[in-house]
This record gives sequence, structure tokens and C-alpha cells, in this order.
Amino acid sequence: MKRGLLVLLIALAIGLGATLVTRHLCLGTPTSWLCREYALSPEKVCRVTELEKEYGSSCGPYCGRMCEANARLQELVMKGGLGSGSVTPVIREAVAETDRIRTATRITMLEHFYAVAAELPPEKRKAYLLKVLPLVIEPCGSR
Repeated sequence: MKRGLLVLLIALAIGLGATLVTRHLCLGTPTSWLCREYALSPEKVCRVTELEKEYGSSCGPYCGRMCEANARLQELVMKGGLGSGSVTPVIREAVAETDRIRTATRITMLEHFYAVAAELPPEKRKAYLLKVLPLVIEPCGSR
């Protein structure tokens, strides 16, 4: 009886340990998965972490600009576009502004992905780019 209880307690301890380790691995920093998946050296981990910080500071302002441009476009459509029943030149320019911001964001993102890929072993760069490219290239679906 004591032996069975001991085996049960050991099994529970192992299960709890495995759960905690898995949880830690899955909830790490944004760079964690990259470091695990591509087995980066400590030096490369530091470099990729620096790249992430640089990207965050360069990409962050785009979010605010995009929100402002979308709000302006919505306001123009709700005020002027609905009454006139057509796409006015001002609305066209507002749409173009959202596209300019989206384009700048995508270019910045792609530049970041290339910078990160350059830190990976050469044989793993393509796999990384294929994994992150859908974040830049919008799928066309089954059109």
C-alpha cells in the first residue's frame, strides 16, 4: 500500500513539473519561441532581443497613425459620403492615407523579419521567413 502511494505521489510530482515547464516554455517572451525553435546561441538571443526592441519602437507609432486615419475615414464616410451617395475626393484621399500607413507598416515589418533571419543559421532562414511571411502578405483566399 505504501509503495503504491509513493508511486502515485511521484507520478503526480512529475506531472506537475512537466506542466510547469511546458507553461514556462509557452508563455515566454516573444523571442522565446524563436530561440527554442532555431536553437540560438546566447549572443544571438541578445541580438534578436535588441532587434525586437528596435522594431517595437519603430512600429509602434504606426498603430496610432492607423487608428487616426481609420477614424478620419469613418467620420468622412458617415458625414459626407452617406449624404452624397458617392466616394468624394476627400474620402479617396483618406483611403489612400490608410494604404500609405499600411504599406509603411508592412515594409517595416518585412525589414525586421529580414534582420532577424540574418541572425539565424543560414539553413534555417528560409523556414523562419516562410513562417512569418503571412504576417506581411495578406492571403487572397480562394478567390
